[in-house]
Amino acid sequence: MSAEIQIDQIRPEHPIHYRFPPFVRWGMVLVTTLVCIYSLYFLIKVVNSETPPFFKILPLIIMFIALDSALKHLTTLNCVTFYEDRIGFSYIIKPKLEIKYDDVLYMELRKHITYYVQFRYLDAQGQEKMFSTPASFPKTLEIMLIIADLAPNIKLSDKLSSAVQHMRDKTEEQ
Repeated sequence: MSAEIQIDQIRPEHPIHYRFPPFVRWGMVLVTTLVCIYSLYFLIKVVNSETPPFFKILPLIIMFIALDSALKHLTTLNCVTFYEDRIGFSYIIKPKLEIKYDDVLYMELRKHITYYVQFRYLDAQGQEKMFSTPASFPKTLEIMLIIADLAPNIKLSDKLSSAVQHMRDKTEEQ
């Protein structure tokens, strides 16, 4: 069970940063890179014409899985930053997304295979866009509570609305 949210953590000085643990993120990228290099080494040095087909295909499968894992670590949400007037979502290799609090229209928690936090917001041209990120990011509930407090025009899904109200009640009790 996660630690209880302290009230002074909800509204501290801006900017507020929430980051994915860098040692975990870069450690996994390093491990998957080493697995890819070893798979290539195995294909070049060990596999020959007399090697059974299973051992020819296995390093390719391992390399594909390692590359997929490395790509997921490099393209998933790395940092959430709350500024005075906007929220920033940054990644390692994808461009940063910044949304003004006034432009956030809707937030919900959805379950496809895993849980996702989804936002509808207005972009710079005034068109409605959808932003979705896995809810496995650290302190997701605290982040959703801060967004719900800072975005004046936000509408929450029914389930999320009751969860946010419950978190507000808990923080007021402290």
